[in-house]
Amino acid sequence: MTAFIRVAEEVWEADSEPDENGEQRLAFFVERRPLLTRLVADERIYPVIEALMGPEFIWVGSEGNISTCTEVKWHPDRKYYRSGEEQWIDYPQVKVMIYLEKVTRDTGCLRVIPGSHTMPYHKNLAVQEIDPDARPLGLAPRDIPCVALESEPGDLILFNHCIWHSSFGGGKGRRHIALKFAAKPFAEDHLTSLERYTPLVFKPHESFLNSDEPRIQALVESLTRYAAGRIGN
Repeated sequence: MTAFIRVAEEVWEADSEPDENGEQRLAFFVERRPLLTRLVADERIYPVIEALMGPEFIWVGSEGNISTCTEVKWHPDRKYYRSGEEQWIDYPQVKVMIYLEKVTRDTGCLRVIPGSHTMPYHKNLAVQEIDPDARPLGLAPRDIPCVALESEPGDLILFNHCIWHSSFGGGKGRRHIALKFAAKPFAEDHLTSLERYTPLVFKPHESFLNSDEPRIQALVESLTRYAAGRIGN
């Protein structure tokens, strides 16, 4: 982890500028350095994703974020409560989070609401994104019942993209790396969903296209095949 953190810091310093809030959000993050790219094919990660997603799963991308927020409100990464998107809720998608500092319930660790990646629970919780003053369950956001996924550097957190999650109590400089995967698309709607939420999903980074790692080659081949099918339609 010491080596991974050092290289991650180099990427943020060289390739990313803070926004107006002081945060840094960088896509194609692990793709930018060979050491970080190794995470994707790592024996402690890749087989776990394969077991969850099934064969021919695909790479959706990575991100590296430095947060200054003391509060991240409840939200899902895939907002399938929206009209016309409800049918995508059963398409398996997963994010792997690696925090680079120790985070606890009160210092910004990830909180999740179990079961909120399924209908109708997923949609019933949407009121809090639609109306900032809403109080689901009659509770303040930080008091909503949840599981706090406390972690230390080296821990992996895997969660469904549709699950409602948040964090409270984090401070300046809270850093994480995220790897994103999805199951083999088996419907046209799945390709539409992927493109809507990750527009560059079918345009792998150059480092992936030129990789000699068999596992990364397999991910690229799958993306190329699905992209060709999409264009053909």
